[in-house]
Amino acid sequence: MNSILTYKFIVMELITYKTEIRNESAAGKVALLLNQLIGSSNWQLDLESADGLLTVFSPGALNEPEIRATIQQAGFEAKSIERIYSIY
Repeated sequence: MNSILTYKFIVMELITYKTEIRNESAAGKVALLLNQLIGSSNWQLDLESADGLLTVFSPGALNEPEIRATIQQAGFEAKSIERIYSIY
């Protein structure tokens, strides 16, 4: 008896950015655009961080140039400081 095993892998990507976003007003400008691009549950902004850390995560690959362009469209700069891939 032959059996075939199949596996389904899910790739998760996480990117952390250092940003110029420092207050609720600025966060609101970025939130509108990021929510449209990747959804409200796929990003997190730490306003208490000295670096205004923005973490973006998604099942599947993220389009980093598109995310940076979206942040720039809101009037802010963002520099990628960490990128993590996870497969499960």
